[in-house]
Amino acid sequence: MKNAKKMESFPGNGISFYLVADRRLLCHAFLWGVPFAVSCVLGWRLVHEGTVFGPGGTAFAYAGSFFLFLLETVLLSLPAAALAALVLRGGQGMHGLCERREDGKMWLFYSLVIFLCWMPVFLAYYPSVFAYDAEGQLYQVIAKDYSTHHPLVHTLFLGAFFRLGGAVGSYQTGMAVHSVVQMLLMAAAFGRALSWLYEKKVPKGIRILLLVFYALFPANSILALSTTKDVLFSALVLLYTLKSYRFVDDCSREPSGSGADGRGVSGEGAVGTAVFVLLAVLMLLFRNNAVYAYVISIPIVGVGVKKRKKYLYVSFIVLVLFGISAFVLKAATCAQNGSPREMLSVPLQQMARARVEAEEQIDPSLRQELDKYMPAEWVFAAYDPHLADPVKNRAVIHDDPAGLIRAWMRLGLQFPTIYADAFLDNSLGMWYLWDTSHAQVYGIGTESGFGYLSTDNRTMPAGCEIVEKSFFPGLRALMERIVSDNTYQKIPFVRLLFAPALYWWLLWLYMVAVLYHRKKRQMLPAVFLIAYYLTLLLSPTVIVRYLYPLMVTVPVIFSYVWTDNLDRMQENTQ
Repeated sequence: MKNAKKMESFPGNGISFYLVADRRLLCHAFLWGVPFAVSCVLGWRLVHEGTVFGPGGTAFAYAGSFFLFLLETVLLSLPAAALAALVLRGGQGMHGLCERREDGKMWLFYSLVIFLCWMPVFLAYYPSVFAYDAEGQLYQVIAKDYSTHHPLVHTLFLGAFFRLGGAVGSYQTGMAVHSVVQMLLMAAAFGRALSWLYEKKVPKGIRILLLVFYALFPANSILALSTTKDVLFSALVLLYTLKSYRFVDDCSREPSGSGADGRGVSGEGAVGTAVFVLLAVLMLLFRNNAVYAYVISIPIVGVGVKKRKKYLYVSFIVLVLFGISAFVLKAATCAQNGSPREMLSVPLQQMARARVEAEEQIDPSLRQELDKYMPAEWVFAAYDPHLADPVKNRAVIHDDPAGLIRAWMRLGLQFPTIYADAFLDNSLGMWYLWDTSHAQVYGIGTESGFGYLSTDNRTMPAGCEIVEKSFFPGLRALMERIVSDNTYQKIPFVRLLFAPALYWWLLWLYMVAVLYHRKKRQMLPAVFLIAYYLTLLLSPTVIVRYLYPLMVTVPVIFSYVWTDNLDRMQENTQ
């Protein structure tokens, strides 16, 4: 009671944050504020100085740069922590606004609204946003020469509609059907998320904001029509995460207890567990790096649940079914293994940056060794700090992979700071909120169709072209100004909604909020999201579609935990 009274004035006076005697709030607020401040300082240095270490050359210069880094971090962490504290303690009076209706009706209502809001965009980009990897995947379908470089399940899914178009005599029709089907699936997934929030008694105002986000945010409406695998994968991640709350809750009950709903220790029972397994298997099939994230998350979640054997048993079933499904798909299509180059994106970037920035300082013998993998004749022109593809695609890695690893280690020991800069620059958009490189890594402009999103129409063989026909050219021009010309960057605050890093920092704030309100069990469904994010740090670049699973999932769980904490907070202050 004493601390609660002291906190009553907090939301209206930010200065009182530093005076209030709530040490737990201070610690948790800085748990978010300090890392965020560090990201701001490091990101600013990379963008404006080209290195996070400041001007070097002497020990005195490095010491001065480090002292300045600490000072900047402290100064920025104070307002960042204050913002985090406001979120952790704020929001009074917002609960109790929701009404009770049947879940199925709300699901249908939300899904229908989202789908109808997307229809004008679909007609503006008719028959689809035929971009990203569509060309390469459909070449596999046409030639019947498949590869696991892209998930086979998505290649076959996309190919089914392409073949449908060929069967009816119009590939445009096939891609239009693909767009409509994918729109229905995505709208249903987003509608389910909103109805889930309704079940959890999240305030109507928050649900309306999320409805507007799903229905009108350009990334959602355009990607719903896109041919990239990340769209359906993101929907599966969203549904899997929501289902994880119930499954983790079931696995966290006392073994001899029974559920409050009278369904016993299994909660949803065999059907619910089967749905969870199905979502998990499909999710793993739709993204290669999701497997690594899932494997990483298993022991972490397993430690946090009481019925560990049940959780590990179900996780084992997921991996077995995934393995069987992947094997059957590969055998049925006679698919070749994908190249290991993707896994070497960051190491190759580090080696290339070391050559570009310190070529003369490299030992001649090591320089000669490096020429076998990335010759000087092209590496200086190819290196892009935000895109590994130019170096990755040309590097020679198959002749002597062991030698490549040894050369990478030797070069790293000599230039550790350059390696650190290379890694941070390559992943800048994932953690630096004000980064713009992710929106122009492949180019920028309506004519090219590159920018924040890729909307270019990929070239297909003669007779298989996908011809665009916009029914709303004015709307398409408006959307192109936003996602290709990047005009959203001129709008203060709104531009942050487009930043991939925002959703990472919201996820981190979610974890802090869960810790602060002593609901550690709610951390477990988010473990996979964090593990998946960590795998993205090794990606060849930062583009929106890679982080799209976080963009559609994190706002939902953040809204849930924040609102759920309001009831607890008000109970403590009464």
